[in-house]
Amino acid sequence: MREEFIEREVEEMLGLTERREKDSELYKIANEVFDRTTKETLAYLHRRGKIESLYGVISTGKEANVFAGIDSEGNRVAVKIYRTYTTEFRRIWEYLAADPRIGYLPKDMRKLVFVWTRREYKNLQRAIKYAVRVPEPIIFRNNVLVMEFIGEELPAPRLKDVERELAKEDFEELYDFTMGVIERLWKRGDMVHGDLSEYNILLHDGPVVIDWSQATVKRNRMSVELLKRDLRNIINYFGKKGVGVDDFHEKFKELVESG
Repeated sequence: MREEFIEREVEEMLGLTERREKDSELYKIANEVFDRTTKETLAYLHRRGKIESLYGVISTGKEANVFAGIDSEGNRVAVKIYRTYTTEFRRIWEYLAADPRIGYLPKDMRKLVFVWTRREYKNLQRAIKYAVRVPEPIIFRNNVLVMEFIGEELPAPRLKDVERELAKEDFEELYDFTMGVIERLWKRGDMVHGDLSEYNILLHDGPVVIDWSQATVKRNRMSVELLKRDLRNIINYFGKKGVGVDDFHEKFKELVESG
């Protein structure tokens, strides 16, 4: 009886009141991703007023999907739902095992994903603390993370999606912004994003950095390699756009020697 109630509650959130809706992209992805744990978690957040409904797909990936939603007060939210069983198990385990903030790691994949979700929530909070513009985290539970929706009617585009529309001056400003993010996180926040690229920068009233699942602290043994990755990604990308970029080796040395 309880399972039937949860099933109806989730279908109501998805707006599946008419048969034709079940042909939608939202339904197809939800049907693939929403296992019993996910449905119970969504039903809990629904009762708390954090998710009134889901109405669209923002992005899909190997380990998570992001949906557009509305809370009980009519505010737009972004809902990131991690797959409780994912092919990314080894990568997730390696990242968590190296993070000194994480204690005991469960062997159960589903519970490991819960830890991964909580870590992204904490990473977003930490980034905000050090004045980095990110989607504000609202709440997390199990494998579901509710965040601020970036955009207006539609989700904000990624830098990669609109690069052809930008002038050289725009790229120069974005380069300065992104290098500032790397420096501020490393020097002040003792932190590194670890996956900065044109795919993880949204443009909406200025740039917004997304996807903080792999971000970690400086005392993590992987942090130096992640710092190298961020610097290479950003210097290579903006260099190809005609921006006068920093020398990778000099910039890396400057940051590492700064502490």
